[in-house]
Amino acid sequence: MDASSLPDFKILSHPTKWDKIDYDQQSSLSTDEDITLNATSSWTYCGPLLPLNAKNLPSSFHTWAQSTINGSIVSPLFAFLEFVHDFLTANDISTYWLTIRASQGSDEFDIPRWHTDDLFFSPVSPNNLHPQSKSQSQRRSLLPSFSGATNVHKRTSSSLSNLGKPNKNNRSTALSTTEINAKTPLPPSVQITSSSPNPTNWKLTTTLLGPGTLFIAPHLNAQARTLQRSTKMSVRASNPDHICLSIRCVGCASAAESVRAILAAQLGGYDGSAGGGSGAFNGHGHGHGSTFGKGIIQARTGECVFFRVGEDEGAVHSEPMSHGDRIFVNVVPGCEEDLRCLMGKWGMEYPRAWCVGLPFQGVEGGCRRNVGEV
Repeated sequence: MDASSLPDFKILSHPTKWDKIDYDQQSSLSTDEDITLNATSSWTYCGPLLPLNAKNLPSSFHTWAQSTINGSIVSPLFAFLEFVHDFLTANDISTYWLTIRASQGSDEFDIPRWHTDDLFFSPVSPNNLHPQSKSQSQRRSLLPSFSGATNVHKRTSSSLSNLGKPNKNNRSTALSTTEINAKTPLPPSVQITSSSPNPTNWKLTTTLLGPGTLFIAPHLNAQARTLQRSTKMSVRASNPDHICLSIRCVGCASAAESVRAILAAQLGGYDGSAGGGSGAFNGHGHGHGSTFGKGIIQARTGECVFFRVGEDEGAVHSEPMSHGDRIFVNVVPGCEEDLRCLMGKWGMEYPRAWCVGLPFQGVEGGCRRNVGEV
């Protein structure tokens, strides 16, 4: 399947069971009903496509899984990864950034967090930089404002976008496009300059346990992006001191939360009736998945989502309400050179696998640590 021919958002079916287990785990394989979580944590790997053989996985995976999961996710994980590997190989891609995020139930997303993911890789312009200055540009993009990989696991970078509700009829609360363009401060860039003029700015995601991610229906996605972009610009212009990419002050946190509530009201809620929205988004979901409210689609078990990222083409989505255990898998493909640079942004070598959020028993009591592995 050619990724370049796919739309901004598409649900794809994939197998849910792996029948090629050759590691001594057959007796320990579990069904979805058997899997529970001990903690909220994540495991991340960046490098060549993983071998689909449990004994050859990075040791940090087993450390993470044994501490986090009751039961085994090897069968559904490998079934999904086989699909991913075939998809990427068909598109001449052999490296990726893979994250498995396990989260216990909470009320964190009872109010949805509608957003588009930021671009990881910005395309290099044909008339852009000379080869020697390109690496300098990449080094300049390694922003000191990021607090590290732990914060990246806790929130996607666009979760802190300041969104608001545009009001074309009230100039006291809304700025014209000209005014916005003149006044809007630009936030720090989170992108690296890609080595390719056509970088892979798309993802594949699935949920191995618990509810799937929520997406605005494809026929309404462009309208949702326009709303997000215009309100983001307006609020940034009104709050030039609170546009940081990491929440480092009460002002930025308050702005992000208030904007999140506004956008949740406009794009619909979780009650199956579009949550008292403005009425602009009153269509019906298209494609596979289940329609969750008006114009909202949720991937089901055995379905993964292909979607593009960035404000111009990205799919507007949110984490689902989840009061039970959930295991989510996120795949960011990229060429080796781009992924090496991305790892360098976080001060890490390539390839690498690591865990975030594991409990660790120290000599004199418990503490928290990150477990990394080259």
